[in-house]
Amino acid sequence: MDSRFLAVARAACALWLWLLAATAVAQAAQQVPECTLSLSGHATDHESREGLPGATVVLLETQQATQTDAAGNYHFHVCAGLYHVQVSYLGYSPEAAEVRVAGAVIRDFQLHPDAILLNSALVQGQRTAAPTTQPTAVLAGQALQQTRGQALGEALQKMAGVTAIQTGPGIFKPMVHGLHSNRVTILNNGVRQEGQQWGVEHGPEIDPFIASRLTVVKGAASVRYGSDAIGGVVLVEPKPLRDSAGISADLSLVGMSNNGLGATSATLDGNLRRLPALSWRAQGSLRRAGTMRTPDYYLKNSGFAEQNFSGAVGWRKPTYGLEVFYSQFNTRIGILPASHAESKTDLLLAIARTEPLETTGFSYAIDRAYQHVRHDVAKLTGFVQTGAAGQFQLTLAQQTDFRDEYDKFRPRNDNLASLNKPELSYTNRTSTAELLWEHKPWHYFRGSVGLAGTYQANRYANGSRQFIPYYTNLIGGAFWIEKWQWGAWLLEGGLRLDRRDLAVKRGDRAANGAFFVDRSRFQYTTPAASLGATYDPSAHFTFSLNTGLTRRAPAANERFSEGVHNGMYELGNDLIPGATPLLPETALNTGLTVNWHANPRFNGEVTVYQNRILDFIYQVPLTEPVQTVRGSHISWQYLQTDATFRGLDLSTSYQLTADWLLSAKGSVVRTRDTRADEWQILMPADRLETTLRYTWGHDRGPLAGRYAQAGVYAVARQTRVPDHYEARDLLAPPAGYALLNAEIGTTIRWGRLPVEVSLTGSNLLNQRYRDYLNRYRYFTDEMGRNVSLRVHIPLELPHKLH
Repeated sequence: MDSRFLAVARAACALWLWLLAATAVAQAAQQVPECTLSLSGHATDHESREGLPGATVVLLETQQATQTDAAGNYHFHVCAGLYHVQVSYLGYSPEAAEVRVAGAVIRDFQLHPDAILLNSALVQGQRTAAPTTQPTAVLAGQALQQTRGQALGEALQKMAGVTAIQTGPGIFKPMVHGLHSNRVTILNNGVRQEGQQWGVEHGPEIDPFIASRLTVVKGAASVRYGSDAIGGVVLVEPKPLRDSAGISADLSLVGMSNNGLGATSATLDGNLRRLPALSWRAQGSLRRAGTMRTPDYYLKNSGFAEQNFSGAVGWRKPTYGLEVFYSQFNTRIGILPASHAESKTDLLLAIARTEPLETTGFSYAIDRAYQHVRHDVAKLTGFVQTGAAGQFQLTLAQQTDFRDEYDKFRPRNDNLASLNKPELSYTNRTSTAELLWEHKPWHYFRGSVGLAGTYQANRYANGSRQFIPYYTNLIGGAFWIEKWQWGAWLLEGGLRLDRRDLAVKRGDRAANGAFFVDRSRFQYTTPAASLGATYDPSAHFTFSLNTGLTRRAPAANERFSEGVHNGMYELGNDLIPGATPLLPETALNTGLTVNWHANPRFNGEVTVYQNRILDFIYQVPLTEPVQTVRGSHISWQYLQTDATFRGLDLSTSYQLTADWLLSAKGSVVRTRDTRADEWQILMPADRLETTLRYTWGHDRGPLAGRYAQAGVYAVARQTRVPDHYEARDLLAPPAGYALLNAEIGTTIRWGRLPVEVSLTGSNLLNQRYRDYLNRYRYFTDEMGRNVSLRVHIPLELPHKLH
C-alpha cells in the first residue's frame, strides 16, 4: 500500500507542477479587462460608530483585498456584477454582504466587538482578520456547511495540522499537532467545555450544528485559556444574536448512503422592532445513523443517535449588555462487539481476523455495549463599558455531564444481570467564572487582564464500578495579555498563574483483604508565559513567530483510572506497581508561520513548529491482555517520559483561471521519546490532500454558484514507531491509503429563496483500509464508499410575522 501512496503523491506533485507551469504561460498572455466602476464604503464600530483603521476588506469572487484607511474607508475599482464583500477586524466578528455593482456603489459596514480576540486564516487568497502571532485555521461558510452531519472532531480534520483519535464511526477526539484530550481546550460559545474527558473514547459533547464558525488555534494558548491548552484551542462559535428587527430561520438537512445517516437542524433568530435591544435564538438538531458498512461487510452495533437543542436571549445597549445561553447534548453510541472477548484466545483471534466474527445486516438498533451521554451547559455573560477606560466582561457557567456505559458481558453473579443497568455511571458537575477587563488602546497598546475560577466534582452512582474515583478539582487563576502594534509590527506577550487543588477519594483493599477508603490531595502551581511577534511588510505577506512556556498538572484519570472501559482495560500511572508518581508536564512551544494572501493567483500558509515537553504523559497499549470477570481486554496504561514534537502544516491554493482552483494541504509530525531515544507511539502519519475545483455560472438564471471538485486524500503508513514495536503493541501500524473524493453543488434560487444543494462522495473506489489512530483498527476496516446529500435553506420570514 506504501507504493500506492507514493505513486499517488508523486502523481499529485507532478500534476501540481505541470499546471503551475501551464497556467503561468497562459496568465502571461491573458488580457485583463479594464474595470472602472467604484465600490467603496466605511467600516465602523457598531456601538461607538468610530471608524476602524486597518480592517481587511475582501471581494470573495475576485480575491481582491484592501485595508481601510485611518478613517475606516475602503475603495475598489471593479467590473459590473454581483460581489460578496467580507469585512473583518481584530477583536470584531466579521461581516459579509452581497452587493450588485452596475454603477458607483457605496456599502458601509458596522462590526460588533467579539470577546474572543484571535486571528483566523483562510487560505484561498484572504485573511479574515488583522495579523496576530499564533497560527490559526478557520472553518466557516460553505466549507463548514460541507461538514454538516459529521461529529465535531471529524469536521475539524478539514484543517491542516488537525487529526483525530477515533473509536469507530461515531467517536472522534480532536488532535492538534499530535496532542489531544487534556491538552486541547474546547470552548463552546465562550464556555470552556468540561465533561468527562478521561477517556480517549469520549468525544466532545458538542453539537456542531450550533456553530457558524469553527476556529482552531494551533499551538499553546495557555495564557488565555489555562494550562490544559498546552496543545491548542478549538473555538465553537455560534453566529451573533440578530441586531436588526425581524425573524430569520436556517434549515439544514443531511443524508448519507453508507450508514443511513439522517440529520436535520433548524435555527430561528429574532429581534423585536418595538424592543430593538432584545434578541433571541432557538436551535435544535437530530442525528441518527445505523450500521456502518466497510467495503466487505457491515460493522455490527456501530450506529448512534443524537438529540440536541440550545437557546439564547440577549439584551444589548451601547454601554452594557447581557446574554443567557442554554444547551443540551444527548447521544447514544454503539461499541463494537468484537472489542469484547471472553478469553485471551478469543481476543487474539479477533485481532488476527481480517474481519470481525460477528457481522450483520443493516440496522438502526443499538445493543450492548454502548454509551449514553447527556451534557447540559448554562451560561450568563454580560459586559459594561467603563467610560473611556475600557470594558468589563463577566461570564458565569454551569455544566453537568451524565455518562452511562454498558458492557457487553456481565459477571454471572451480578445481581443486576436481569436489569438493563449501566456498569459505569458518572456525573461531573463544573462551575466556571471569568472576569475580564479590556482596556482601550493607549499609545499603541491594547490588552486585557482577567481572573478565572473553576470548581469541579466528579461522582459515580451507587452500583457503578469505580473506574475513576471521586474527585474534586478547584482551580483559580489570573492572567494579563498585552499587545503593541506600530506600523507593520505586532508584539504580543502574556503571563498567567493558576493554582490547582485536586482531592481524590477511592476505595481500595489492604493486603489482608480489608476494604478502606484512600484519600489523596495534590496541589500544583502552574505558570504560563507567551511572547510573539508578527511582521506585516506588505498587503500580501505576514511573518509570525511565537513561543510559549506552560506547565500542566496530571489529571485524575492519568493517575487513578482502573478497570474495563468501552471494551478496553486502562490503568493509571499511580496504580502501576513500582511506578514513580506522575509529575507535572512542562512544555516549551515555538512556531513560525508565513502567510501569503490576497494575491490574484497563488496564496497559502506554512507553519513549522517545535514543542518540547518534559515529563510528557502518554498512554500505551500492552501486548499482554488483561483477563477480568468481564472478559479479556486490550490493556492500556499511562507512562511518563520526555518528548519533542516537530512538524509542518501547509495549505496552498492556485487560481488557474477564473473558474479553476487547485488547492493542497498537508501535515507532518515527528515525535521523539528523548529519554529512550526512539520514536513516540501513536502519532499521526504524514498526510496530503489535493483538490481541483471548477466553478461556473456565478449569477446566471435559477442556478447560482455551481461548482464541482475532485480530490485525493493520501495518508502514509506510520513507520516512525518505537523500537521493538512488536513488544509494544498487539498489531503493527496498518498500510497507508489514498482515497478518491468528489463533490458537486449549486444554489437553486426559488423565488427569493436560495436553496444550497450539494452531493459529496467519499472513498469512491470503495477501498479497504485501516487508520493507525482508530482504536477499532485492531478488529475492523474503515468506512467504505459513502455518498452524502446536503441541503441548506436560509429563510427571512415576512415582516407580518413579527
